[in-house]
Amino acid sequence: MTHGDLGRVGPLVTPLRVVQWTTGRTGRAAVRGLVGHPTVELIGCYAWSDDKVGRDVGELCGIEPIGVEATNDVDALLALRPDCVVYTPYRPDIDHVVRMLESGCNIVSTLYMLSGTGYGEDARALIVAAAARGNTSLYTSGVYPGHVPMVALAASAMSLRIERLSILESVDMSEYANEQMFRAMGIDGDPADPATAALVERSCGSFRDQIVVLAAALALDLDEIRFDADFAVADEDLDFGFMTIGKGRVAGIRGTIAGWSGGRTRLECRSVWKMGDTMTPNWPIVHGYLVEVEGEPGYRVRIEPLDAHLDGALTTAMPVVNAIPAVCAAPAGVVNLGELPLVRGAHRFS
Repeated sequence: MTHGDLGRVGPLVTPLRVVQWTTGRTGRAAVRGLVGHPTVELIGCYAWSDDKVGRDVGELCGIEPIGVEATNDVDALLALRPDCVVYTPYRPDIDHVVRMLESGCNIVSTLYMLSGTGYGEDARALIVAAAARGNTSLYTSGVYPGHVPMVALAASAMSLRIERLSILESVDMSEYANEQMFRAMGIDGDPADPATAALVERSCGSFRDQIVVLAAALALDLDEIRFDADFAVADEDLDFGFMTIGKGRVAGIRGTIAGWSGGRTRLECRSVWKMGDTMTPNWPIVHGYLVEVEGEPGYRVRIEPLDAHLDGALTTAMPVVNAIPAVCAAPAGVVNLGELPLVRGAHRFS
């Protein structure tokens, strides 16, 4: 099935052929969303580590065997002629991304910066050119940045006048065992070391790209984008099982990426990330996401778990999995949330 064969309306005649790229936490959640779904067929899986090669993808992802073996042979996966790759590695391989796109394979990914300039202008130029050659699309999302801002865009339709739109992620991360990611964000860093602030700003690069996408979708011209962050430090040595944080080291981060226009903030991507509660200052959290629109009228949209915590892996993976049909039908190039129909949980009732 070639790119663009599928319309935005009407039933799918043939399931879309999909390859899953890596089986980490988010990749395993994506596989759960792909297997058994009527609009897609999982036909292959890329394994990053050698010990996963040759193993059944279902086994790797904690479900029943599905008859698909993981491989690290990129050529073999592209020879399957997938319609789409669900791309969820920890860091991107731009050469792989380019090969997929120019081979005629669309990409949905949780690496939000792939759709912007977070990996550099050269990487973006390569991606855009590859999509043009392959007549393919690349779409990036997740929960935040990604789908919660799509919710914010939908909410903005109620407004006569908008003064400021802000989106907040406010969560305790200590249940999400991902030491590599947390240390890259500056957790357990020295709060007085400028390198720690640089880590935080670098990890927020995807939010900078999100501000640009939101401004374009809302027809807002920005003057500049600013970053600001505060730290909370551990009151004692902390052990979470998968990582430790030393006393006096960074255990919480409160950050803001703000889009400025006309001398004031207009768009904000805010975050309060904490590892437990044993820290100073001990900021309150909402355990979820908060969209606030100041204007006429002013209103608030809150997304919070019905249980103790939102499953971070599922809420990151499913916005890209559920976008696959729309992305395969989209015009070639990098597409963003303002350019797709509303991504929804179609066929998810059970």
